[in-house]
Amino acid sequence: MPLRAANPEPIRHQGRLIAYEIAHRPRVTRRIHLELNERGRLRVVVPRRLSRSDVHRTLQDSAGYVARFLDEARARRALQVPLRYVQGEKHLLLGRRYPLDISVRPDERRRVEWLSDRIRVIVPERPDAETVRIVLLDGYRRLALDEFAARLQAVSEQAAWTRRRPPPLRVRRMKASWGTCSVDGLITLNPLLLRAPSRCVDYVIVHEVCHLREHNHSARFYALQEQLFPAWRQAKRHLFDRGHLYLQL
Repeated sequence: MPLRAANPEPIRHQGRLIAYEIAHRPRVTRRIHLELNERGRLRVVVPRRLSRSDVHRTLQDSAGYVARFLDEARARRALQVPLRYVQGEKHLLLGRRYPLDISVRPDERRRVEWLSDRIRVIVPERPDAETVRIVLLDGYRRLALDEFAARLQAVSEQAAWTRRRPPPLRVRRMKASWGTCSVDGLITLNPLLLRAPSRCVDYVIVHEVCHLREHNHSARFYALQEQLFPAWRQAKRHLFDRGHLYLQL
């Protein structure tokens, strides 16, 4: 989540005013990032060293690109069909869709069973949609702990700077990030990343492991990422294009 936000003067493009807010995150130190906020407005995440006038000038110079980004991002969000969490509804796991099988078992605890042809949500009483959502989210979190740990181990064995030892891992839902790496070497991953294809999971893990060596987005960082995961550009693009679907839960 952004540490601070402000509302500066809008930029102009072909007679159109484009409002935006400015936000800062510790990891954003070199480049400007564009995203939609929760209300569908443009959020610009920038390095702290940039002044508001610098940000405004950069956006105004690229106003056509900014307008296209905003229109495309809003169009993708508009196409999202609200989830209802009912029997038979399709949900994602590693890029594949599986039907929900809601099973009421009075004497059993709430949990999720990940079967080869369905996602079974077990509850002790007839649930409402919010109950199914909460149980399902907890199921993703529990599965993600095991799945991410195994993949992190595999990546660490390829990264010489980890000495073949995986860093500490935490799984926590985040609204606008797939993963982070703290200055202390703690990697945090979003459990909803488990809804994306496996190549995207591997890309995010590789990205964060590279931050253990280069806590920036320098040329050295990208060289490490290219070495460990040459197809990272395709995976990154896929998450950009379809990430809104994976975060929907």
